[in-house]
Amino acid sequence: MAENTEFDHDQLGHLLADHLVEVPEFQRAYSWERVNVREYLADLARARKSETPYFMGTIVFAKTNEGNGRRKVVDGQQRLATTAVLIAAIRDRLQELGKASLSDNISKKYLRRFSIRDEGEVDSLILSPNDQDAYDAIIACELSDVQPSNRIRICYEECRTHLSSLAPTVHSYRRLVDIIDQLENDVQVLVAVASDLPEAYVIFETLNDRGADLTTADLLKNFLFSEARPSDFRYVEQGWNSIETNLGNKPDAMVKFVRHDFMSRNGKVTARKLYRALQDELRENPGAKRFVQRLKKAQVVYLALSDSDNEYWREVSIDVRDALIAYRRFGFESSYPVLLAAFREWEKEKASRLLVKIAKWSVRAQFAGRIGAGASEEAFAAAAAAISDGRVTNQQGVREILSKLIPTDAEFRLAFTAYGKLPTNRAKYVLAMLEKAADAKTQQPERPLDWTSTGVTIEHIMPQSKGQNEEATDFKIREIGNLTLLEKRLNHQLSSRPYSEKRSVYGESSYSLTQALAAIDSWDIECIGRRTEFLADLACLAWPAD
Repeated sequence: MAENTEFDHDQLGHLLADHLVEVPEFQRAYSWERVNVREYLADLARARKSETPYFMGTIVFAKTNEGNGRRKVVDGQQRLATTAVLIAAIRDRLQELGKASLSDNISKKYLRRFSIRDEGEVDSLILSPNDQDAYDAIIACELSDVQPSNRIRICYEECRTHLSSLAPTVHSYRRLVDIIDQLENDVQVLVAVASDLPEAYVIFETLNDRGADLTTADLLKNFLFSEARPSDFRYVEQGWNSIETNLGNKPDAMVKFVRHDFMSRNGKVTARKLYRALQDELRENPGAKRFVQRLKKAQVVYLALSDSDNEYWREVSIDVRDALIAYRRFGFESSYPVLLAAFREWEKEKASRLLVKIAKWSVRAQFAGRIGAGASEEAFAAAAAAISDGRVTNQQGVREILSKLIPTDAEFRLAFTAYGKLPTNRAKYVLAMLEKAADAKTQQPERPLDWTSTGVTIEHIMPQSKGQNEEATDFKIREIGNLTLLEKRLNHQLSSRPYSEKRSVYGESSYSLTQALAAIDSWDIECIGRRTEFLADLACLAWPAD
């Protein structure tokens, strides 16, 4: 990086006075709100009052081969745009105060100047297409052409309000000049000028951990767009935007998806190292269009993993509903890379069987505290890479790679009985799967269980009110052994009635584990413990380790 990149210390005003800069067309629009502009103006005012320099961080540029001498702004768009709008507002205020010559000179130095190359006037700063019309209107003193909700206009209006209060009369015009002097001499920045856009994005990732101007999603998008061939650019742009839309236009969700897709082929990579890893991959196997096509295919599966009603599952004969609910309710996203790999490399039925099996292994690992740590993500990513490169071709091969995550029956039983409180949505899933295991154990025919509906609730057999004044009792009341599924039509009859009055109602339930409670004469702490042990045995059947 050091060989290709120039680092320098400069003043913010110089960047607009001495260079031609532009925001890449595919970068996001200007995003500062009123509060951000006000904070910037207040910071400048405090620095002037104390007569101290003001450091604004790092500005990252990239050189281009476009022949116009302009630098591309990779990091610093918000600060440069706000500063240019502030200078335009100073120009306009000076004009209002009768300082036409001073106003004109400021405009020529910082906003528009004569270019010998272009044989005419050019803008010092060019913004993205989303912002350029509003910025041009401000430079041309045609603010009325800009919508009041436009953020560039809002920025300008905040600057004008600030400047009008600062210099209300011609006698105070020097206060406006003081701001220009400050920008020229005292607002300091560290400038990094990279040899090209990809290198500039690496610098941004390395130097800037604030995420103020670009998110990791922005970095990935900008690099991808910069790598696209001109003939493919529209396809790449529309494809990426479509994927973002499907993920709710949430940058974090986009990064997570791209990372999971990458790991499904290459093994574990952290979010921090994702950008560099994708750079290397795209350079080894060029083709931004192909990359987007790959993401679009992967997203079909990715979205289906969070929706049991997705049409993707209509062609699958295996019932994946309970497994998908487990993924969603427990947050088993670390296993997504191996699932993406399986559905890409294997036929759908075979991959669906693995999906169900991994859900069972993951529940075991969850109770044993082995899901959520870096080790689980690394294991799942390793299994994904092994599927991707053909080293693993079946469920048993995946099981061998994940073996350290999956507790034995003895370990699982112990972890299950000691687990404590489960959130309601997880408790419903666990009790429903135990219900199915109980039916299987007694060789009852499989029956549909509508346990996900709002008509099914979680019943505390010993009321929660019993544990209000005693911590040990409260802990036991929240234990799985004190919980049972119950139809809402029956639950509303119980409230906090004593167990002797609840028994007959439990007997009316369609859930066998709930019905069994009707045969128990009384209910106390010891009963909770015994039932938890009984459910732990069922859990080994519900979520087998093999």
